[in-house]
Amino acid sequence: MKAKKKKALFICIILLALLAVFFRYAGVGIVTVDSPEKADLIIVLMGSGPDRILGAVDLYEQGHAPCIMMVENWQPGYELLESRGVELPRDAELVASVGVQLGVPEEAFIILSGNARSTQDEGLIVTQYLKEQQLEVDTVLLVSSKFHSKRSAKIFRWALGGLDRDVKVLSCPTPYDDFDAAAWWQSREDAKRVVMEYAKLINFYLVDRWR
Repeated sequence: MKAKKKKALFICIILLALLAVFFRYAGVGIVTVDSPEKADLIIVLMGSGPDRILGAVDLYEQGHAPCIMMVENWQPGYELLESRGVELPRDAELVASVGVQLGVPEEAFIILSGNARSTQDEGLIVTQYLKEQQLEVDTVLLVSSKFHSKRSAKIFRWALGGLDRDVKVLSCPTPYDDFDAAAWWQSREDAKRVVMEYAKLINFYLVDRWR
């Protein structure tokens, strides 16, 4: 009986130690940063503020790619306003205008329509566009927030796997967001981001990638 108790206690200690390690490095585990290379496209994901376009502009100015691509995201009520004759700039258009003000030529931006509601939608819309245009794209630089970088890279690699060639996806999260991966538990916003990202990663592996 004593041996069984000791074994159970040992297992509990190991599990607690593993849990502590996971807790400590959970923020780091959702971040993927690749070294940028010469690419065909810079893809900026929607869903954040100016931080992502700032990172994309840096990559463009460094000569890593000749154009910046974005997908229009779904905005609640947009269709209703449009039906009433109200002109409302889409988020992608606003982001592109920021890039132009920062010195990127307007013609360097490619905005794809699609009302994307998720990163998966963005990946599939980009993939469909590349298929239809028959563009020879071999490497893309994916710009998102640091806390979103691992999942978004996995989703785009999965989506672009539908092409008839291999496309290298390099995760280049913006350096301008405020996510602190090393001390994520000290901020309520960062803690929420970490929990949500792991939940969405699980959902991607178990559900979304099989649709």
